[in-house]
Amino acid sequence: MTAPSVPRSQEDAVQRQGLVFSSVTCFGARAAWHRQLTGLMGIRIRARVMSRHLRRSVLTAISQFLRDGCGASATMVTIALPVLIGFGTLGAETGLWYTIRRQNQSAADAAAISAAYEVIAGETNLTADLTPTASEAATQNGYTGSPPLVVHPYSDTIVNNGVAVTLQQTQPGLLASLFLPSVTIATKAVAVIKVLDHSCILALATIGTGIEVGASSSLDVPNCSVAANSTSSNSIDIQSSTGSITAATLVTRGEVSLGGTPIDPAAPPSEFVLTSRPLIGAPGIANPYASRLTDAFLTSGIPPIPAVTNSWAGVTTTIIAGRYDGGMSFGAAAVVDLMPGVYYVTDGNFTVTSSATVTCTTCSGADGVTIILTTTQVTGGIIGNLQISPGATVTLQAPNSGTFSGLLFIQDPMATSAGGANPDNAFNGGPGMNLTGLLYFPSTTVAFEGNPNARCTVLIANQVAIAGNPSFTTSGCKAAGLSRLPTVHTVALAE
Repeated sequence: MTAPSVPRSQEDAVQRQGLVFSSVTCFGARAAWHRQLTGLMGIRIRARVMSRHLRRSVLTAISQFLRDGCGASATMVTIALPVLIGFGTLGAETGLWYTIRRQNQSAADAAAISAAYEVIAGETNLTADLTPTASEAATQNGYTGSPPLVVHPYSDTIVNNGVAVTLQQTQPGLLASLFLPSVTIATKAVAVIKVLDHSCILALATIGTGIEVGASSSLDVPNCSVAANSTSSNSIDIQSSTGSITAATLVTRGEVSLGGTPIDPAAPPSEFVLTSRPLIGAPGIANPYASRLTDAFLTSGIPPIPAVTNSWAGVTTTIIAGRYDGGMSFGAAAVVDLMPGVYYVTDGNFTVTSSATVTCTTCSGADGVTIILTTTQVTGGIIGNLQISPGATVTLQAPNSGTFSGLLFIQDPMATSAGGANPDNAFNGGPGMNLTGLLYFPSTTVAFEGNPNARCTVLIANQVAIAGNPSFTTSGCKAAGLSRLPTVHTVALAE
């Protein structure tokens, strides 16, 4: 059987339907695929968007946290407080060290000054004198460390003649003990000793009146000082308002008085004509010849054979240097010319009576005379005194070089004072007495009157009584060969 035939037009219609169906089917598939793809892309886009949003949110949160001040101060203080307390405590401890150092510096200054004054007084032993003195002064100023280190003599680029004191105190650490178990606080002070003046008269006695100017008497020493080592309230005294002293200054360990009543050094009475105010309570003035002019030194050169004659009266003669046992006596109307040299007056006095004349006409420069009062006896000997009476004429000068350079009259320090109201020695020549050189009587008392137009006259005695109008000076002592002078020192902090 033959299949029925389909009209051409129908076949075409079927084919078109098939094509349409096929097209529709393909379009649907594409749509579905597109939807799936779009969905996947949407998911990825949303993921990226969400990731950016998450990062932005985290950063925003961190930023807000950092900007948020609520409770942050407390947190920071809590973290920093132990450190702050530690540094504060360390700062306080450092301040304590600084305070101790300042206190110890004051103690070192006081110690150096005290030790320097000991040196001025002639006490120079480090162990026995300077260190104990420095230690006492430092302790009185609050120092509690180890014993001070004292150096004398001390010199550096600044100081030539000084005393250095170093203090060291070990301080245990508190908070600093984490780093340092202890610290050593060291301080140093240097006191320099300076020359303030030279003394024409030095009284060595430590009690009583050292120097007394009598009534109607005037002591004239305008270019040098007058010094007394006595600690008494009338160490340097003018007996009455009719007396006077003209001097560069007065220096004493005690006080200065008028008629026995201490004066105000800031406003001294008119009887005291001084270039600078008197120094009371000052350190003692050292005897510059104490270690040199000893008994052993003075007796070592005594000639073995004495001179035949030791007494002259009513004669004109020339005598030579040597040993004069029993003293030397120049009686009335005696005119005696001493040749230059050393005269040893042993076991007797040197006496010049009124109207006697004693000179050295050939003395000049290195040619001068030195007169030594001593004894040849080991025990029981007599060390004589000196007596120059009013009306006598005595013109003598010491040599300006050699062993006895500048030394005119020297009494052995082993001499003893008779005590009482009358001085042991008397230079009472008045206007007829002119002496150039050192007058040394360290253990006895001396009365002095006269000596006008002096070029270099320095008196060192145990005690001195001034009468008349005597004058002393140190202005020509360099030319006269007297290099060791009683010196007034002062102390100043240099470092």
